[in-house]
Amino acid sequence: MNDDLKLMKETVRDFSTKNIENIALKIEREGIDKDLLKKLAEQGFLGATAPQEYGGAELDNASYRAILEELSSFSPSVGVLVFLYNSIASKLLKKGKAGEYLKEILSGESTLGFGYGEILEGYGNSTETKGSDGRTILKRDVIFPTAKKFIVLDDTGENLILANGKIKGAENKKSLGIRGLGISDVLIETSGAETLGNRSDIVKAIEDSSLEIAAIYLGIIKGSLNKAIDYAKVRTTFDHFLKDYSPVAFSLSSLRAEEELLRSYIYESDADFSGGLSALIFSESLSKRATKQALQTHGGYGYLEDFGVEKFYRDAMTISTMLFRGRRDRKRLSEEVFGTEAGNL
Repeated sequence: MNDDLKLMKETVRDFSTKNIENIALKIEREGIDKDLLKKLAEQGFLGATAPQEYGGAELDNASYRAILEELSSFSPSVGVLVFLYNSIASKLLKKGKAGEYLKEILSGESTLGFGYGEILEGYGNSTETKGSDGRTILKRDVIFPTAKKFIVLDDTGENLILANGKIKGAENKKSLGIRGLGISDVLIETSGAETLGNRSDIVKAIEDSSLEIAAIYLGIIKGSLNKAIDYAKVRTTFDHFLKDYSPVAFSLSSLRAEEELLRSYIYESDADFSGGLSALIFSESLSKRATKQALQTHGGYGYLEDFGVEKFYRDAMTISTMLFRGRRDRKRLSEEVFGTEAGNL
């Protein structure tokens, strides 16, 4: 890891310590507020990879992954939001009026939501109900529902559109993870919507982001293990610190070693297609094992929100269905390895 990348990670870590750590629980309970969104924009995180003409920073891939890792180690919800803005929105909103709106959201002046079914392609479908006026759609389960505009599928289920919308109902639905983004039903106005492309565009955007999703997992692994290791240093039982017990010490140190191996691989700039998938599949598995061990290290306290460790376990599970296509990604890797179709049965 070169000096520039180390400096980037340190910068994001300092930002997160000052602006996220103390409100991490508030983010889980109330969502990401406008103040934090504005600060993320001012730092250039919302438009890390976007072209400068839209207000982006045009950072290299390694720097972008460093941002995702460090933010996710404090709040996976924030990491996922930055991912959605950069890896999806910045790729889709580059034409006509959509390009102008991209400038607004990257500056933090406006906000953007996403249809959950659109992102969840392969596991679920976008669910909607047409309004009686023929100009609105009730889109169910939308991420960041308090936004002003949304990337969703139109009433044909084939075309991606950028449309105005407003949350239906006063409260978000209770989700398992990524609670900082919120999820609720939104009334979408189809009249005047901007066509962005088709459903395959958003699928491709996610499939091309294997190492970036792996970086989010890496942040979750890092954050959960940091909590567990710090706790094991101070928690005593039978007059001994938890770290003195070999099952605890060996488990946490082995997971940290695996974390370092994953990190060194993610930041290899020349990682190829199969390498990115390998990192993604490994990081998904490691995140589940690491967050589970971190939870168990805390014992019963780990299940309390105040200790800040249970969110990593919930978010690892949520991302495994939201951004990780288990069977599809493994099949893609298998076909790369065998050089032909594989894993069909």
